[in-house]
Amino acid sequence: MSKFQELLTMARYQAEPVKLLMLFTKTNIESASKDVNKGFIQPVMCVDKLPHELADYASLCQEADAINTDWDLVFLTSISANTDTDIIDKSMKSMVSDIQTGKNTSMYVVLDRQDNLVEMVSS
Repeated sequence: MSKFQELLTMARYQAEPVKLLMLFTKTNIESASKDVNKGFIQPVMCVDKLPHELADYASLCQEADAINTDWDLVFLTSISANTDTDIIDKSMKSMVSDIQTGKNTSMYVVLDRQDNLVEMVSS
């Protein structure tokens, strides 16, 4: 089972309905070693979706690529589906800030285009 599919299954079976917040980003690698890439991450686009609006990771990637193909990673988190739109917007802006500053990145599930988990560490 894919990492995204596991996340989607968990989101669908929460006691309270949730939305998934997704921030698509572009990586800019400055240096690389065997196990670690160093660089920075640039937000590209974000979206919130209910779990039933998502079929699988391939479909999500295809939908994202229809808007902008210049992304490498997607950061995911969830929020109550009953949350006001203004709060969702603030949460998305907070995600962007977290990614740009490198703070609080452990709060997110991060996947690459191949549905691999990516571990974020600050330097």
